[in-house]
Amino acid sequence: MPATPRHSLAILGAGPVGLEAAALALELGFDVHVFERGEPGAHLLAWGHVRMFTPWRMNVGPASARLLTKHGHAAPADDSCPTGLELAERVLQPLAATPELKARVHTLTQVAHVSRHSARKNERAGGTARNDKPFRLLVRDAGGRENFLHASAVIDATGTYGQPLWAGTGGIPARSESYLAPQMSYHPDDVLALRRERYAARTTLVIGGGASAATTVLALAQLAGEVPGTRVSWVTRRETPGFAGEVEHDLLPARAALHAQARQLQGNTHDAVRWAGGCEIESFEYNSATHRYRVQMTTPAGARIEEADQVIVNCGYTPDRALTQELRVHECYESLAPMKLAAALQESGTSDCTKVPAFGPDLLANPEPGFFIVGAKSYGRSTSFLLQTGYQQVADVLDRLAEAAGLPTPQEA
Repeated sequence: MPATPRHSLAILGAGPVGLEAAALALELGFDVHVFERGEPGAHLLAWGHVRMFTPWRMNVGPASARLLTKHGHAAPADDSCPTGLELAERVLQPLAATPELKARVHTLTQVAHVSRHSARKNERAGGTARNDKPFRLLVRDAGGRENFLHASAVIDATGTYGQPLWAGTGGIPARSESYLAPQMSYHPDDVLALRRERYAARTTLVIGGGASAATTVLALAQLAGEVPGTRVSWVTRRETPGFAGEVEHDLLPARAALHAQARQLQGNTHDAVRWAGGCEIESFEYNSATHRYRVQMTTPAGARIEEADQVIVNCGYTPDRALTQELRVHECYESLAPMKLAAALQESGTSDCTKVPAFGPDLLANPEPGFFIVGAKSYGRSTSFLLQTGYQQVADVLDRLAEAAGLPTPQEA
């Protein structure tokens, strides 16, 4: 068995929460390494054109701010809301490039699987009995070469954005969706700039009823005002106007404004945008001669057919469960969040991310000792997550891990 120091820590994901964990872990004396299958902030860069709902002061972790300040990077702390690109370029990329983190953030490096060394999921009964076996990570570099690395503790901050949900009814692919998915879009496209030519003067079908879909439709409506012939057909499973994650008396003005503007479009008040609710997607067809899609769906009024030049599926995101399938993760069968945290979220009685507490390490813990899921992935399919909640999670988890490793806790550091 490989010799693994008690203070060794592997962090999966170099997004805002993963890098905050790395910055704080260094302060506490952990031998920490971060593994990111893309570039730092890859998910933020993917939706870099979208403006966040939360202001700068809520989007920069305290340990990250301290490390940036040490090297002359003043992290913004005002009330303006950054785009994903701005947060990545002004915070995450400089943070990953600091002398303290540069050699410890391994980009273009995918952790394909995590397990215990010489212990399968069903072996060594009892949580503490697995403690003497280090975590074993199968790591794959950009050239496809694989190696095994070991750590005493693992923090999973991989998020959910990389795993979009299918459009088909019941959450599984509609007929031919798996085949056609590579040529359709499953994220909020930059329809006003980078991908403008793809959608200008064309008809686009947008499927989804959350903030991503609302963002996409509003951008397409703006494009329609700039380029004649641009049209949008928007369908949602929800029969009445409204959005997943929408809350009354929203404390985040930018989110409230998005929902208000998108709700107007659901009233079919825009000449180029047509909304229909109560739609369940059954099948996709693509005509290679006309380069158009034909989408069959069911509605309370009966079968419905939509034809479009492009299709954007914005139906939400889900955690990657394959990554840790050999670890003892007790997840909620409904949300896929860690079970204790999922129960606490449900008992909180609110889906408003500004009112949901961080809950603490006991509820973040899994039956697998030394393994924690933090960040958006810890909330599973719930949309009530805030970055500042993730930063508090990191502080709580590292407090617990530092104590186990005999290191100073955040309060003692």
